[in-house]
Amino acid sequence: MKVRNESLDCLKGIAILLVMFGHVQVHNQMTDPYLYDVIKSLQMPLFFLISGYLAGAGTKILDPAQYRDRMRRRAAAYLLPFFSWLAVQHITYVPRAVCTVLFQLDYGLWFLMVLFLFTWLVYTAQLMQAKVKREWGFWLVFLGGGALILLAYLAGVTFLSPSLLVVYLPYYTAAYFCGSHPEFIRKWMPEGIRRAGAYAGGAVFLVMAVLLDLVTVTGITMLGIQTLASFLGCAAVIQAVLDWRSRRARKWLARLGRYTLEIYVLHYQFAAILAPYKTCSVFWSASGLLYCLAAFAVMSLITATAIGIISQIRWFRLFLFGRQ
Repeated sequence: MKVRNESLDCLKGIAILLVMFGHVQVHNQMTDPYLYDVIKSLQMPLFFLISGYLAGAGTKILDPAQYRDRMRRRAAAYLLPFFSWLAVQHITYVPRAVCTVLFQLDYGLWFLMVLFLFTWLVYTAQLMQAKVKREWGFWLVFLGGGALILLAYLAGVTFLSPSLLVVYLPYYTAAYFCGSHPEFIRKWMPEGIRRAGAYAGGAVFLVMAVLLDLVTVTGITMLGIQTLASFLGCAAVIQAVLDWRSRRARKWLARLGRYTLEIYVLHYQFAAILAPYKTCSVFWSASGLLYCLAAFAVMSLITATAIGIISQIRWFRLFLFGRQ
């Protein structure tokens, strides 16, 4: 039986709360040039850092049979919900929706497809490492795949949205290395230096969020700046979670973090349920903040209820949540 890492579950809980709050802002068209920059810069990078770390720290692929078994499991966990929700949301024109989403992943639940592609790349690289019995085999395949993604992005390819893959691959890659080489972190980044550096980086991140546009990707240079900002911000959040001693808050966030996939696929559909035909344009006002909190609370309640109902039905749980 796997022992869950409470800190990782806490981070997942924080990340999904940021996703939910960000969607309340977006779906209600609430203008905010600062807080949304912070949310956008942290939410998905945190998820890819966690996923990459778990892939690096976990058991590696050793043979083709294990490779096939794990890919089958990952396909069930990620691709089944991805295409099932696409069919539910576009039930009258499913074939056209499938064709569209393959060239524009954010037309659907893009995170699931991107995570599947990264996992496929990692498992393929691990299989090469097992074959040559050297770690360079892994990095040859993995970095080669990363180079192909970058070239596809620069060439303007749209199939499987390299523009999304190239944004999030750095987080997954860095976290994979840290997960597979924990001794590197302990040796070269002592705890005191790591803590001070993380919080100093967090302060720099907040300054960048105020001064720069960290949401819109406008080229390789800006992508590099945005990636740096996200790394700094995520490092501060991770260190804060490691330093956090409130047992009650940690347990609550960790419990929430165990249901991130279910929340991810459901919550945004209810983000504007309080005012589906109204634009709430001013976030930093008493009415805007109250509306945002109320919308968040109602969305959370409906999402939790829906998760409870769907989880009781085996086939719904499999196809909509990817849970065996």
